[in-house]
Amino acid sequence: MGDIKLSGAAWTWVGATLEESAGIYRALGVNAMDLIAMPGAALEADDIARDPLVHAARARNLDMELGNLITIFGAGFENRALNSTNARVREKNLEIYKGLLEYCAAAHIYSIMVLPGVLQKGISREEALDISIAEIRTMNALAEEAGVLMAYEPHVESILESPQEILDYVKRVPDIKLVLDPAHCVSLGYKQSEINVLAPYAGHVHLRQAASGKIQARWSEGEINFPSVMQLLTEAGYEGYITLEYEHEEFWDMDKCDVMTETIKMRNAVLPYVS
Repeated sequence: MGDIKLSGAAWTWVGATLEESAGIYRALGVNAMDLIAMPGAALEADDIARDPLVHAARARNLDMELGNLITIFGAGFENRALNSTNARVREKNLEIYKGLLEYCAAAHIYSIMVLPGVLQKGISREEALDISIAEIRTMNALAEEAGVLMAYEPHVESILESPQEILDYVKRVPDIKLVLDPAHCVSLGYKQSEINVLAPYAGHVHLRQAASGKIQARWSEGEINFPSVMQLLTEAGYEGYITLEYEHEEFWDMDKCDVMTETIKMRNAVLPYVS
């Protein structure tokens, strides 16, 4: 059995400062938190990379374990995508990424997450996948040097949407971890039984209920059996963080749930599996 720790997404509490988000999770008995660096957020990747040590000191002052840093380089999935056909964009992303790794190491953030990219105009799907895999391998090697775990997250509107697409990608980079978030595949109509095969490759886990057509659903509407997910992770010897990731956001219609209520329900469902 691995060492499984519970974390909470800082971006769940819309409008809260990072300090306030940390306080809410402490009140809920959740002693770790994930951060996100993206344009328009409290943290932006470019800003962090300009002075990673200063930002790391601020992160340490949150007095929380830090499970993961989500990295989104540009506004939206296509802007500055990891597998951009523009070599200059990829080079810029990589330079920013190096600064983020320095930040993660100094702030004691367990892992960093990147997105695998999108389909690209002017090239085939296979060519877009080749670029994605080359970048993922480079980023993973840099993360290993920095002592930070790297993982990539398949997601809706990415180059990896179906369980089979994800599994095919995994087989090309079997030593690189993925972020397991069943909500994405389930929202697209895939069954949990099709997703289970991905559990042994997880390096980070996102937790929220979902249903076909709904990437975020109330617990009563959800189609994911989370005790089953946790049992699979336990059997696979998973070690790392599982993150409560409800959001109140119009994007993807994720504004239909009371995030506090759903976060508490998810916390209660997975607590028996937490070390």
